[in-house]
Amino acid sequence: MVYCGKPSRGCQMCRTRRIKCDETKPTCLQCQKSRRPCPGYKDDFDLVFRNETQATERRARKANTGKKVHPTVTFTGAHTSFSTAPELIIEDGSQALNTPSSDSDTFMGFGPLPALTIPVDQQAPCYFMSNYVITPRHAARGYFDFLMPMLKSETADSPIALAFSAVALASLAGRPVGRGTRWFGDSCLQYTKALRAVNLALQNPAQQLKDSTLASIIMLSFFENMASERGNASAWFSHVEGAVQLVKLRGKKQLRTKIGYSLFVCVRNAMVIQCMSSGKPPALGSEWWISDLANDDIGVFTIKLNLHVAELRHEINVALATYSRSPENFQNVVNLMKRAQAMEQEYQDWEASLPDEWKPRTVAWVDQIPGGEISKAEVCPGKVDMYEDVWLANTWNHSRVARLFISGSIVRCAAWICSPVDYRTTPEYAQSVRLCVDLVTDIIAGIPYHLGWRVGSNGTLATPGDMSSPSTSETFSCPKALGGFFCLWPLFAINNSDYTSDSQRNWTKGRLHWISENLGMKHAKVLSLFQLRLPSMVIRRDCMLHTPPSAQMIAAAAARSTSHGAFSPPTSHSPISNSNSNSSSPISVDPRGNSWMPSSPSNGGLGIGLTGPYTLNPLQQREAMQREAWEKERNSLLKKASNSGGDSVERLVRAYLAV
Repeated sequence: MVYCGKPSRGCQMCRTRRIKCDETKPTCLQCQKSRRPCPGYKDDFDLVFRNETQATERRARKANTGKKVHPTVTFTGAHTSFSTAPELIIEDGSQALNTPSSDSDTFMGFGPLPALTIPVDQQAPCYFMSNYVITPRHAARGYFDFLMPMLKSETADSPIALAFSAVALASLAGRPVGRGTRWFGDSCLQYTKALRAVNLALQNPAQQLKDSTLASIIMLSFFENMASERGNASAWFSHVEGAVQLVKLRGKKQLRTKIGYSLFVCVRNAMVIQCMSSGKPPALGSEWWISDLANDDIGVFTIKLNLHVAELRHEINVALATYSRSPENFQNVVNLMKRAQAMEQEYQDWEASLPDEWKPRTVAWVDQIPGGEISKAEVCPGKVDMYEDVWLANTWNHSRVARLFISGSIVRCAAWICSPVDYRTTPEYAQSVRLCVDLVTDIIAGIPYHLGWRVGSNGTLATPGDMSSPSTSETFSCPKALGGFFCLWPLFAINNSDYTSDSQRNWTKGRLHWISENLGMKHAKVLSLFQLRLPSMVIRRDCMLHTPPSAQMIAAAAARSTSHGAFSPPTSHSPISNSNSNSSSPISVDPRGNSWMPSSPSNGGLGIGLTGPYTLNPLQQREAMQREAWEKERNSLLKKASNSGGDSVERLVRAYLAV
């Protein structure tokens, strides 16, 4: 027993939400007001002392699972059918990839069999199939379930075979066992061959619309998640765009086959993330992508919600960037805000109608992290939720991310309407804070399930390093590597949210690093570098063009112009063009229809005046100063959001913020 000092006596729910509990028994009033189930109170003994027995046992089990490094791929074990699972050791001088081994190397006095070497090009497909492919089960969808039947009928030099080989080698090379090997180089070579084969297939009308061609593009896009360590996601965006265009060409007849439907769903999921991250509307409109959902039993509403949110976010981006502050436009922005509020209410009604087996269940509460290093902790302090399967958990997290975007849209509209008053004084912002804090907590509570945590047969949590104890029947149908892939988008969303606490953000970055280092998805490390803060940074972007120049800006501009002597006093009848000026100097027109001359040494570098004795009239000079302030604010915003990650990360941020 470890003495914990004087702890809080509040209920566990209030401690997790970090609010003061009134300690009313049997349930506190805070939980009653928020309509949450109150888990009750711990007794005085449990408050003062903590049982460390299970933690000590877990550390001992992890210490006993270490294995030696072996140079070849061998199976060692007993000779007969009575032996248990063998020890799998990877070749090329890398570390061992271990499975539960037998208790002894001999049986009934017989010596060991000779070593059996298995090539890596056979190990990699087996690893990928066991870790990333799930088949449809009950109401849940499958993922990559089109691969197995498709690979059986394709030749080794076909586009899908080459693309699958590249992804399989990259998935194994990204794991700790693949470091220092040539596997990643081999995967890039296969990727290049697959690109060439796919381009040839797209040029052939007979192969252009085949299932294997679309599956090859899906595999190439997945390769970017596995192998890309650059901040430039243009390759992934290009693959997704190509897959979307191919789905449009194939039409709705592709939904008649099981493989065609599975490919369609996979492309749609990638397109939703692309639209949400880039602010673009879905191609062909949202209704075209959801017309097949009438017979779907799970995830119907989530797909619709994500597509509608992507469309709404695009409309808000265009409106807030181009609208002038007129009464008519004020009403248009209010209507956009009401649409977002209606989406949130629709979601709440849908959640209330769900059966209990589809809802997450809280199985544990974590008070504190041993050692205090939250970035390396496997579970964040708070609740831990379990789900029926990994697809259902992914569906819940995608709906929560969509609700974060809905709340951000509502706050953006409120900020534009009340500008220049601080938007944080509005009731929409207060309501958004209460909702989004809970959404972030719920997403974090489900991450351990994605990464392999399960409830064991004895009722305790079984960690990924303790898979020897029986857990649930879905141990093999929910591989943790695919769960890590499903985590990337939710973790990225909460890592860049205004409503995430510092400790939660540190834990989120730690999980992204863990996924990159242990599950081999190198792009996760790139995602952890972003320093976006949403929706505050987007609100700052929205207000750039509508903020009038301050007195300091006007004084500084006037001082620079007079110091260079290039401007005469502004007049309202000054012409826009100068016939005596150099004809090679370009005159640009801004989106508001105002002409301006690029900066030059003769006009003080402001970019707001014309050469010669002419100058801008007061209205044009004000517009030019607004442009100068917008560029300065834009550069500052991009620098903060990219976290000095380089030009490639800055390009991603520029697309994400639509600046």
